[in-house]
Amino acid sequence: MPINTTWLLLNTLRVLSIISLFLVITTCIIVNVKGFPGLGKSNTIFQFFNRIFIGVEALILIFTEIGWPRRIFHWFPMLDETHTWTFFGLLQTAMGSLILGYDSGIGSQKFLGQSLFLFIVVPGWFVFIIGIIYMFCGAFGGVSLRSRRSFGKSEKSRPPPYNL
Repeated sequence: MPINTTWLLLNTLRVLSIISLFLVITTCIIVNVKGFPGLGKSNTIFQFFNRIFIGVEALILIFTEIGWPRRIFHWFPMLDETHTWTFFGLLQTAMGSLILGYDSGIGSQKFLGQSLFLFIVVPGWFVFIIGIIYMFCGAFGGVSLRSRRSFGKSEKSRPPPYNL
């Protein structure tokens, strides 16, 4: 039985994407907890809400990666199986740039320490690069790549995306 290389690569990308998004959520929680006492000094309320927004966005993208709950595609139709991954990649790239662009007050090595600073920078780059890969897959592969990474069922036997 031959191994489908495309299926393997696309599902590896999916797993790496989910891992990077979990790291982003963890990063947002850690930086908000660490920076909460500094609200008004080196950390503004807008940066605090920015990290909450990034964490919620990462959670939504995880749900769309695993396809659960199906209602998520009703709320965010541009992320369903009938669209390419270009918008998904754009969201991840924007998320990565926002993480890498934390201002110098909260995102500095002096404030966070070397190990925590690296823990923030690495997931930022990770999700940024995966987002670029998704944008290229969406731009050059189109919608057909989504059906090529599906598990079990063929695309023809799958219910329509808005069948809730």
